[in-house]
Amino acid sequence: MTMTQTVPYRPLGILKTLVESLGFEVSHCYEDLVFLAHNAFLFRMEDKGEEVSLLFNMDSHPGKRLEITELLATEGKKHHLVITSPGTYRITANEADGAINLEFYEETEET
Repeated sequence: MTMTQTVPYRPLGILKTLVESLGFEVSHCYEDLVFLAHNAFLFRMEDKGEEVSLLFNMDSHPGKRLEITELLATEGKKHHLVITSPGTYRITANEADGAINLEFYEETEET
C-alpha cells in the first residue's frame, strides 16, 4: 500500500517550515501571498496546494535568482511542493493611502 502526501490548499505551514530551515524568514502573509524578510522574493500559493510560484523582486540580484530557485525547488520536493519561478514583481508604496502596490510580470523566456 502506497501512501501519498496530501498538500493543503494553501500550504502556509509547509512553506514557513521550508524557508526557515533554509535560513529565510516569513515576514507577512496576505491571502495567497507569502512575503519574506528583506523582500528579495515572495511566494504565491496557486490553485493546487502543491503548486507554489516563486516570484523575485525586480530589484533583487538577478545573478542569484537561479541558485535560489534551484535550492527552493529541490527542498520543496521534499515537502511535496512544486515550486516554479514564472516571473518577477515590483512593490511600491502608495503615498495617498499608505497601502502598497504589487505589480506582477510574467517571464516569457530565461534571463
